[in-house]
Amino acid sequence: RIRRPVNVPIDIFSEEIRFYQLGEEAMEMFREDEGFIKEKERPLPANEFQRQVWLLFEYPESSGPARAIAIVSVMVILISIVSFCLETLPMFRDELEHLGDAPRPRDTNSTEPYRSATFTDPFFILETLCVIWFCFEFLVRLFACHSKAIFFKNIMNIIDIVAIIPYFITLGTELVAQQQQEKEEGPGQPQSQQAMSLAILRVIRLVRVFRIFKLSRHSKGLQILGQTLNASMRELGLLIFFLFIGVILFSSAVYFAEADEESSYFTSIPDAF
Repeated sequence: RIRRPVNVPIDIFSEEIRFYQLGEEAMEMFREDEGFIKEKERPLPANEFQRQVWLLFEYPESSGPARAIAIVSVMVILISIVSFCLETLPMFRDELEHLGDAPRPRDTNSTEPYRSATFTDPFFILETLCVIWFCFEFLVRLFACHSKAIFFKNIMNIIDIVAIIPYFITLGTELVAQQQQEKEEGPGQPQSQQAMSLAILRVIRLVRVFRIFKLSRHSKGLQILGQTLNASMRELGLLIFFLFIGVILFSSAVYFAEADEESSYFTSIPDAF
């Protein structure tokens, strides 16, 4: 194997490999030894129109319009994340729950259909606009991709699907609840059933937080950070192991130091963790 001397820069050593015509295999082995990650080949669509669309949505550096679309996509992702965080503030959450718990007027002469408070909520409207963009972007990229099988195996595309699904589940649940509310004439759902439905919806909405990973599609820095963490898994595991050893040693010392104290809060070594 070819070994680079410490006092020789990488670029000069690479030029020497090319000068002596050692071949691509030697260059690949050298780059692998130096820690360079071999980029996977990403074939472009054969159709000219699909290729242009794919470059537009997948390669922001390919043109000015592609860069503009990437900026719009990042802005929509940030708006969606900020909206997801703001709607959990007590001032907004209490107002929405108050509107949702308000009794429906039972005026038999009224012809106005009943509308759930969710559909008039500004956060829901903003979420709808963001999901429209996400769906449009996903469908366009699905149409223009080289291979549908490879497209659905990509982890970032799976995250795109997972980030969109909660909206449609919430929308379907609200539509079903609205239809039941319009049909019923007696008392509403039991409180236990309503509480269970709300709990399920909260868990489903939690999946929306995965949209933050969509930012890595448009950031080379985040992609490099992810690859660095992936390449350093063994070292990170050793670091966690040594931290665990320290926790065991110091928690044992604290426990035995206060073992004779009746008012001690450390009744066992796990309590001293």
